[in-house]
Amino acid sequence: MSAAVPRRITYTGEVSRRGYHMTRLFASLTDAAAREAFKADPEGSMRSAGFSDEEIALVRERRFNQLLERGVAIYALGKAGRALGFTLVDAGAAMRGETVEAFLAARPLNRGTAARD
Repeated sequence: MSAAVPRRITYTGEVSRRGYHMTRLFASLTDAAAREAFKADPEGSMRSAGFSDEEIALVRERRFNQLLERGVAIYALGKAGRALGFTLVDAGAAMRGETVEAFLAARPLNRGTAARD
């Protein structure tokens, strides 16, 4: 059985505003030129976007729960994955403290309990 979700994050307007600078940078990584510039100097890109030292450390250490708590939109985090070398599946597994294999095995579709149309 998979681990329980450690906490739920309520994404309010205040939370969104607090993390807007991070969400804006990560969402910009859909552009190939922006993505290459970020990959060439991730720390410099984050500093230019207004990230604090602690926020840069959260990205470097792939502390996804804490990034979401600080207001990064999950969809923007997915965009960042392409430049940072992770997928949303990788992030989901890490957020639950599981391997990717255990995370995927716990998905309702894999357990035969997913709703089907």
